[in-house]
Amino acid sequence: MDHISCIRTFLRVADVENFSETARQLGIPKSLVTRRIHHLEKELGTPLLVRTTRRVRLTESGAMYRQRVAGLIEELDALENSISSHDLALRGLMRVSSPTAFGVQALRRALAGFMRDHPELTMELTLNDGPVNPVDEGYDMVITDRGEISGQFQEEPLFRFDLLCCAAPAYLEARGVPQVPGDLREHDCIQYLYHESGHEWRFGEGENVHRVQVHPRLTTNSGALMHDAAVDGEGVVILPFFLARQALEEGRLVEVLPGYTLPQKTMKAVLPRKRETVRRNQQLIEHLRHALGNECPQRGALREPSPR
Repeated sequence: MDHISCIRTFLRVADVENFSETARQLGIPKSLVTRRIHHLEKELGTPLLVRTTRRVRLTESGAMYRQRVAGLIEELDALENSISSHDLALRGLMRVSSPTAFGVQALRRALAGFMRDHPELTMELTLNDGPVNPVDEGYDMVITDRGEISGQFQEEPLFRFDLLCCAAPAYLEARGVPQVPGDLREHDCIQYLYHESGHEWRFGEGENVHRVQVHPRLTTNSGALMHDAAVDGEGVVILPFFLARQALEEGRLVEVLPGYTLPQKTMKAVLPRKRETVRRNQQLIEHLRHALGNECPQRGALREPSPR
């Protein structure tokens, strides 16, 4: 039995703590996962894992082995990729996580172009609007706009994007148009569940920051749901420009507080540290930087709303 494959399987089991999930991620039968672990334990002469009905955990020997061998496998991957011919086909399964609305609106098309260029590559795209740990959940790459993540990950910026405060014309006609950020205290607001500053919305930069504590009528973890709720007149919302753009151009949303800017944010790829040296990850990042710059342009002059 291939000893390196057994080690890779052991490392994945150690990450996800489940044989069935390991089999699903690797695309192999669960029985093969079991055989590989048994082979490795027999070769080493010691149990590496303790199996219970709900999870798998490392023995003391298993924890020590994992610590030593993980870096060796990462270095082996980096070496093999560094000496590979530049035109060697990319192959295998890549697991990518993305926020839902962004994945539907922009990322799927960008990934489709990458897959056309590399026909031997397969892609598993999971849409998830909550925090995702690429190591714990077995992803090659997590696309996110969340703030800085701990040092065990490598972050690669993809593109910058603008935020926009907006609402439906019907809502503003019924409730009035906010003139200053403080007016939002009297309005129904639509809030992102994982907003980094809680219910405090911040406009401006530096010494000119205006802070307002809003009182959300609706809180959700989905950017797509926030967009649709705002279009339906349920309140004022802060959205990425690329997500609100079409509704703004069609007049289904209008900008609120246009004189008060919101800080830009960065969409980035997060990878387990040292995985950034894997050639297919490097190539996907470069592809996304180019493709998403076209799919998600920064804010410019909007076209006039279409007649309704």
